[in-house]
Amino acid sequence: MDEFLEGVVDDVVYTNPENGYTVCVMDCAGEPVTLVGTMPFLGEGETVKVHGSWTVHPTFGRQFRVDSFEKKLPDSAEAIYRYLASGALRGIGPVLAERLIHRFGAEALDVIEHHPRWLCEIRGISPKKADELHESFTQQFGLRSVMLAFGDFFGPSLCVRIFKRYGAAAVDLIRQNPYRLCTELDGIGFRSADRLAQSLGVAPDAEERLRAGICCMLDSAAFQNGHCRVPEELLCAQTAKSLEVPESALCGALSALAEEKVLIRTEEDGTVFYASQALYTAERYIASKLILLAGEKRPFTPAGIPGRIDALERESGITYAEEQRQAITYAVTEGVTVVTGGPGTGKTTVIKAILQLFDDLKLDCMLAAPTGRAAKRMSEASGREAKTIHRLLETGFTEDRQTRFQRGEDNPLPCKALIIDEMSMVDTLLLEALLRAVKPGTFVVFIGDVDQLPSVGPGNCLANLIDSGRFAVVRLHHIFRQAEQSLIIMNAHRINRGEMPLLSVRDSDFFFLERHGADAVRDTLLQLCALRLPKRYGVDPFEDIQIICWTRKGPLGTTELNASLQETLNPPAPGKREKKAGSRVFREGDKVMQIRNNYDLLWRRVDGAGNRVDGAGVFNGDIGRIRRIDPQGEALLIDFDDRVCTYDFSLLDDLELAYAITTHKSQGSEYRFVLIPAFEAAYPLMTRNLLYTAVTRAREMVCAVGDPQTFAIMVGNDRKPVRFTALPGILKQI
Repeated sequence: MDEFLEGVVDDVVYTNPENGYTVCVMDCAGEPVTLVGTMPFLGEGETVKVHGSWTVHPTFGRQFRVDSFEKKLPDSAEAIYRYLASGALRGIGPVLAERLIHRFGAEALDVIEHHPRWLCEIRGISPKKADELHESFTQQFGLRSVMLAFGDFFGPSLCVRIFKRYGAAAVDLIRQNPYRLCTELDGIGFRSADRLAQSLGVAPDAEERLRAGICCMLDSAAFQNGHCRVPEELLCAQTAKSLEVPESALCGALSALAEEKVLIRTEEDGTVFYASQALYTAERYIASKLILLAGEKRPFTPAGIPGRIDALERESGITYAEEQRQAITYAVTEGVTVVTGGPGTGKTTVIKAILQLFDDLKLDCMLAAPTGRAAKRMSEASGREAKTIHRLLETGFTEDRQTRFQRGEDNPLPCKALIIDEMSMVDTLLLEALLRAVKPGTFVVFIGDVDQLPSVGPGNCLANLIDSGRFAVVRLHHIFRQAEQSLIIMNAHRINRGEMPLLSVRDSDFFFLERHGADAVRDTLLQLCALRLPKRYGVDPFEDIQIICWTRKGPLGTTELNASLQETLNPPAPGKREKKAGSRVFREGDKVMQIRNNYDLLWRRVDGAGNRVDGAGVFNGDIGRIRRIDPQGEALLIDFDDRVCTYDFSLLDDLELAYAITTHKSQGSEYRFVLIPAFEAAYPLMTRNLLYTAVTRAREMVCAVGDPQTFAIMVGNDRKPVRFTALPGILKQI
């Protein structure tokens, strides 16, 4: 039952400065009451009115869980003295409090808030200290106005972020233009800002609404559909439909955005496109930098390379295919080399040979891949250290949570050669950041499989570079004898050629269990994960098995399967804590995935020597396990491949269960056993490269369960979603 309590804060036991979660003791009519909840900037001696309900914590006993709170300013000279003397404002103790009350009486708090320089009349308060007192007071009581104004639209954690972003002027700024929230602050979408705007009486055709709608639609096209630019006709049609306004109403806003260079207008082959400033700049930079690197004269000629490759063959006992020899030669004679090929075509062998030649030429070489799992696999295969691209660039973050790379044009990478694996996953913005850190004269080698799905982020970089004809490109086709023994590899290549995979083999690493109906498929998957595969092969269902689906939706999509798998593999149990977040439940022991890049999330791990290593950054697609849930501290402890992070409850929207994941989220990763539910989904999703990508994620075994006709449909559907990018056209013009 909801209740109100009022009293004075006696003791602040704990507070989280990021989201305002606080544990404190309040004197309520002479009785001490423990309050828990989001109460940012709360200080001892403050009078508060709280709304919430009573709970009983298993360890800490009876508590009052706060849903909302309101600070009440003391209004008499005596009460103000008690408040100031308590130390609630940093820098004021009993002596200064007495002087303030003696000089300003009951107006003391008003002076601190509105006339801080008057405080300099008090002995012991300098202009600098006066400003600090004003800032401290504003922080404590300014947030109150944000929560009162916008609490019906945003939760306490978002209100804290709004206040931190805009400060004391937050309410006025947002009321002037509520749409700035969705264009300037991560975590608030257009729909949320639009609901607030409607409550404030903003007209449907208001200029600020149209401008924000266009920008958000362009962002959605980039980060949901991979477009770096969008045709004007399509942009206007989709925005008008979303905003429920006529297309003609958008003309003025679109022209203004282009004139102000917020959006960039270009024309190609008679079609007008619009792009964000960031993506337009990124594509132009990528093209110019790669052409520069490719066109620079190199100190080495191909003359002596064949003999050195022959020597490598003798030393390693490997006979290179002709296309591998070509790739190795290009890597040490061309500024930019692209090597693409499917599984079993010897990409790792090529990397090892290239590294050996770079060593011979005394060229320091660095290795990187887009994801932690891909970098780890690259390290294991090459015997050299490989980093994620973000770690290579020494990713940091600004105060307003924006990405900042320590490596760039002013602080380039300390290497003369660079090899990037899993290049199909690298999006436009990441490639731009990487190339800005590459010194002129550096050899750059891109390795990847162009037949896999393109990057989750905007762009189609690997395919664009190959199709441009401006760089040295080698396609590896030859499947080596050892790889021919794997039905996973052979079926992957059959799928890629448009041929039906072999589904009747029962004694290999790829097998198909025919089942019809969603219930039968789901039940078989649950049995395989929980019983059959662990018993037969000794695998861990959490660490070694990954279910990969085409989609989130439907009875065999990730949402439904994750709920079933959670109940089967990690059911509720006494003492096992859990946290409900909307319709989802997170439980200790659950397998979870990070679904957005978070560059400022701190982690720690213990290295091989037993030393603690601290770092920051958990990225889209990283998979971990929930080790502990702390209801008191409102946090989860999650282990991402030995990197242990503390997740505040306000970050739960960045997590989802990961017993089953989509094919897109599986990119760049490899799993011992991959289970694939073969079920019919929306036809645009049932594509050849989606199936090919899922199959090639398996290292030891693929088990598909469902209807063979599903595979037949997907193999026959070679449709590739169109991605609007400017990079190919720019490369052809330079």
